[in-house]
Amino acid sequence: MIWATMPACNPAPEPSPEPTLYVFSKVNCYVRYIEHKKELQAEMTFRSDSTRGIQGAVKVNDEVMTFKMLPTVGFQYRLIKTMPKLDSIYVFQYTEKDGSTAKMSIGLDKFENLRIASKGGISQKAGGLLEWDGVPLTKEDGLVLILTDAEGNTFSINHAGVSKGNQFEILGEHANRLAVGKATLNATRKRTILQEENGNIKLLTLEYYLKPIELQVSK
Repeated sequence: MIWATMPACNPAPEPSPEPTLYVFSKVNCYVRYIEHKKELQAEMTFRSDSTRGIQGAVKVNDEVMTFKMLPTVGFQYRLIKTMPKLDSIYVFQYTEKDGSTAKMSIGLDKFENLRIASKGGISQKAGGLLEWDGVPLTKEDGLVLILTDAEGNTFSINHAGVSKGNQFEILGEHANRLAVGKATLNATRKRTILQEENGNIKLLTLEYYLKPIELQVSK
């Protein structure tokens, strides 16, 4: 009698558990406030192989953002609206797959009434001094100054990091590039926060575009 050998039955592999959290290589939260337009622009960008987006609403300060596909990898949510002033903090949030809430926030310390503090304005030789109501800049802060003189010449000064109190010095070596007469200063106050956790990068940026300031340039 010949006994047939039955093949061994291997159990089917267990299916991989469904992830409970979204996985992104990078999340970028960006806020821009343009003071003279009273306009807020907010974006939350997700770098991912998926194009399906988040299930449920993505919000900034409880305002629902609009979904937008990106031409490369990932997707984005946007909000543009009129706001009377810059809020002190912006909280981005969405609901994870397990029902928990993911939140990322960025704020800006008081920074108001930017003005020329040096007597007589800005001097080509000695420079000048800017001053504001609020606290000093921190290591996460930046200040971008764009100066345009009476002849239409423009140049910028980029400062990153802490400041000496609530003041910023415009050096003579910069001021001597300005023609004598009236000039305009456009200032942007910035804050950037970089977080990294388990290989995931979260970059939060806030830019506050202040109203242009008129100033006088002397020799």
